Amino acid sequence: MNRIEIKELAKTKIKGNKWNILWPLLAFGFVEGIIEKIFKLDPYTSVDFTNLESMMKIEMTPKAAIGSAVLGLLFVIVFVAYKKYIMNFVRTGQFDFKDIVDCFKEKWLNILVSSVLTYIVVFVCSMIFVIPGIIMALAYSMVAYVVVDSDLNGVDSMKKSRAMMKGYKGNYFVFGLSFIGWALLVPFTFGILLIWLVPYMTIADCIYYEKLKEITKN
Repeated sequence: MNRIEIKELAKTKIKGNKWNILWPLLAFGFVEGIIEKIFKLDPYTSVDFTNLESMMKIEMTPKAAIGSAVLGLLFVIVFVAYKKYIMNFVRTGQFDFKDIVDCFKEKWLNILVSSVLTYIVVFVCSMIFVIPGIIMALAYSMVAYVVVDSDLNGVDSMKKSRAMMKGYKGNYFVFGLSFIGWALLVPFTFGILLIWLVPYMTIADCIYYEKLKEITKN
């Protein structure tokens, strides 16, 4: 897998398209924040983080806990559906918000199952030791793409991701690390660099999936 080629292609594709890549993420984040405030789902709003005693008294009512969990799962589905929006841009050069809506309606259950199971597997492996957790995270790193790009159910999407990543986990790990230099510069630009970095990483990751799919003939 040619990481340099993938990243150069990503840079080419984001030219003039950064806003189209970013605005759904900004919209989702904004809506999520509004819902949390309206239903008081954020347990940290009244916490003084400079006061240790205040931090130790953080509490969340059962209603808020359930609401936060439901909202979290809902937005997991939305953000995975967003992968379809990005994938279709990478393939056709066109953006269509309908990709997110249709994917949400048609694949919400498969997305939910695959996301929850992946989290559980990675979490359990991480509790055993850090390295197994990292390995599992890499093995299932393509689950989101697979589930929105096929008719496979959640479990089979996980199996397919593992098959695709066989022999490529180390390569993908290094690919991810290659963005760290840019990420470290973000604080020095007061976050402004994210306007370029988020689209760059988002498109590059999708292109990696496309290349991997072609190579593994999945």
